[in-house]
Amino acid sequence: MDDLVRYYERELALLREQAREFAERYPKIATRLALRGDSASEDPHAERLFETFALLAARAAKNIEDDYPEFTKALIGTLYPHYLRPFPSCSIACFDVDSSRAAQMSSSVTIPRGTELYSRPVRGTKVFFRTAYDVTLSPLQLTGARFHAIAQVPSLSRAPAGASAQISLTFAIQSGHASAAELQLDSVRLYTQGEPQFTAALRDALSMRALCAYVEPGQSGRWIALDRFPFSAAGMTRTDALVPYPETSDPAYLLLSEYFAYPEKFGFFDCDLRQAGRLGGRQFTLHVLLKDILADSAEARILQSLATEHVLLGCTPVVNLFETTGKLSDQASASSTEAAYPLVVDEQVAHAYEVYSVDSVTQTKQTAQGDKVAVFDPLYSLRHSLRPTRDTIYWKLHRDDLAARNSPGLEVALSFVNGDLEVAPPPNALDCKLTCSNRDLPAHLDHGLPGGDLTLEGGTLARRISLLHRPTRSIRFRHGHNALWRLISQLSLNPVLLTGGAEPIRDLLKLHDLQGSAISVRQIEGVVNLTQQVVTAWVPSQPFAGMVRGIEIHLTVDPDCFAGTGVHVFAKVMDELVSLYVTSNSFTQLVLLSSKDGEELLRCPRRTGSAFLT
Repeated sequence: MDDLVRYYERELALLREQAREFAERYPKIATRLALRGDSASEDPHAERLFETFALLAARAAKNIEDDYPEFTKALIGTLYPHYLRPFPSCSIACFDVDSSRAAQMSSSVTIPRGTELYSRPVRGTKVFFRTAYDVTLSPLQLTGARFHAIAQVPSLSRAPAGASAQISLTFAIQSGHASAAELQLDSVRLYTQGEPQFTAALRDALSMRALCAYVEPGQSGRWIALDRFPFSAAGMTRTDALVPYPETSDPAYLLLSEYFAYPEKFGFFDCDLRQAGRLGGRQFTLHVLLKDILADSAEARILQSLATEHVLLGCTPVVNLFETTGKLSDQASASSTEAAYPLVVDEQVAHAYEVYSVDSVTQTKQTAQGDKVAVFDPLYSLRHSLRPTRDTIYWKLHRDDLAARNSPGLEVALSFVNGDLEVAPPPNALDCKLTCSNRDLPAHLDHGLPGGDLTLEGGTLARRISLLHRPTRSIRFRHGHNALWRLISQLSLNPVLLTGGAEPIRDLLKLHDLQGSAISVRQIEGVVNLTQQVVTAWVPSQPFAGMVRGIEIHLTVDPDCFAGTGVHVFAKVMDELVSLYVTSNSFTQLVLLSSKDGEELLRCPRRTGSAFLT
């Protein structure tokens, strides 16, 4: 509506200017409308007509300048629907295992991704969350976490050249019934908790400064070198997405949206325990040697406070989404030239729910042969009947931004058309399966309560489930000012992104920056340049190794613009993005450079699409 005011004022000013010229040219006729020389009318009814016409013309002008939003929304809604949907509230949940229960455990228990949790009522309504990652509950506990500004390597172990600092994490099995090997814990997922500046320094140290890792069984003082570095950044795969999206969507764009909408999602590390657990027994310490961190550096001073409360087990992002059913309101609203019927979850508290997606629309009819279920497909989809008829019914989804502000809970509506695209009445007794959120209710949820903040239906081994952060407010993409067309242009792969310098990549980042916070704006401004060059690399493969031509992409950033947030997660997200530009029998490799001195900050592995070359 704020955008419409600008068009309304422009149309009204144009109408008054034309009225003034009309009054000067045809004064006799103008007197019938009580037009004065200043283009205003003394007749209040004529003034209301001017204003009404200006409002109607403003709506038409806005649609014209948005370049037919019905088409752009239909296209994006089919391929990348999350751009049209609100990004729901998110937080980090921690499952705290009671020490007495951990002592009795003989195996680990996994709480799968998508498990539903609920809170105490907020303003009379329960808030529901679903987990984004698998959570493993086990008797394995983190009992120590330390940073040493000077590497303390035993004399019997050889430290690699350049090792200057050290991070040590100690794990212990609290159960007397199982060893690390018997628990069969291949890996655990760790969450870095603390002030943003501290967690950013810790993530960058483990990801960009690590030289090698050792395992120390018990407190023996004997370090055993690990063949593989055990830590890797989590949250980058399709199965770790916060929100659902179709197979037609490329996960790189969703990663970009999630990075700006909820960057805390990427504060996780996977720790590979297959070798360490086998060698370490019931207690072991992982020692990570770091490079380029001097004892008197700012990074060393920040990491000096590392303790067990900064590295947590049993955590996962949670998102305010849940599956439910809805029904069509009996009162239709006008949507373009069609009658649209609002989808309502609970008429008594409609404002407490927001439809995220319509998952299915069906109708059940009782026949002599039993219940017959008719499935209605969306009009804009890839599931149309090959031979639609006049009896074939499709549904269209409408989101009304004005209704979202004035009548929350009634902004999503369905209209129906037949196979000839003619308006059709809604079928009777429809069953609508929905994915919904609680709008902004989670942001008012009390967190950090002694007894926990969330509950799992049926109980769990965890004594409490706590939220580590206050849930965020839901946020939305900006669709005005040709934003959707610019988004379609950016989503269409073309070489401009890799050859146009910093501006094209900045434009893409701005489109995905939903919050527009000072931190994200500073990061986008920190992208200084992007160039590419053709390179040739030796790639070992079976049955024959060979030389492969690829693209090396140099992304230059200002490290100061990423102070407090770190550059590693940003680089990994950008690596996923530029990997889309690979061609057959080729590869891409992202190299992150500093704008200050041209120093190479990070060199990502070569990859061909989603696969890494070894």
